[in-house]
Amino acid sequence: MFNFAFAISCVVVALAGGSFAATKRGLAFADSDHTGDIAVADDTQVSWVYDWGSTVPSYLRNTDMTYIPMQWGEDDANDFMAEVQAQNAKTILGFNEPDLSSQSNIAPMTAASLWVQYIQPLSAQGVRLGSPAVSSAPSGIPWLSQFFGNCTECTFDFIPIHWYGEGLDDFKDYVESFYGKFSLPLWVTEFASTSSNVSEVEDFCTDAIAYLDSQDWIEGYAWFAFYRQESGSYYNLLDVNGQSNTLGDIYLHGSNHQ
Repeated sequence: MFNFAFAISCVVVALAGGSFAATKRGLAFADSDHTGDIAVADDTQVSWVYDWGSTVPSYLRNTDMTYIPMQWGEDDANDFMAEVQAQNAKTILGFNEPDLSSQSNIAPMTAASLWVQYIQPLSAQGVRLGSPAVSSAPSGIPWLSQFFGNCTECTFDFIPIHWYGEGLDDFKDYVESFYGKFSLPLWVTEFASTSSNVSEVEDFCTDAIAYLDSQDWIEGYAWFAFYRQESGSYYNLLDVNGQSNTLGDIYLHGSNHQ
């Protein structure tokens, strides 16, 4: 079988000049109130960023991180191809949690029709296609299975997945079961520990990124999220002033710097 992970890692290393781990590590970032915070991630293990949108944000222009555009939902799907071409993007992400009514909320058959018309043609232009990213709720895998069944003309280079929960074993079980079912490379584009114990979250992040870096069928991953500390949250990578906290040091630099 062709090793998609090795091929893409070679390309991004050439572009970013980073290590193998750096080719995988990304950021989920959409804090419109503190866009300057992105500078904290420059010259770290992070090599790519997405913000659930499709247009390169101005705050990335002076960084060495690659922007990955996403077609979030049905709206403006007809414009997506032109936006991808205009920025010469080489990788895209598909619909965001279409299995949930609170997210992009698209029926599998409708999503397949949109994909064939507005996204699949990008493959012939050399763009790598990430499938729709379903949630880790019980509706996620059945939705994706129905989508693939309705999108027999479609091709996918990888599957983005999401996971929230507690414990490395549960995380690994979910990721590996997903890969076992669909047999395509994965990007874990949202994941985090939901524990309210700060030390547990930090330990989970340390162990999770080591695991993700060690699997050649996992091409990319992005912790949720690159936000400032908020009341009741334990997964933010930044403190209240927009500086890297202990968890941020673990994720951005690959180790605890304290």
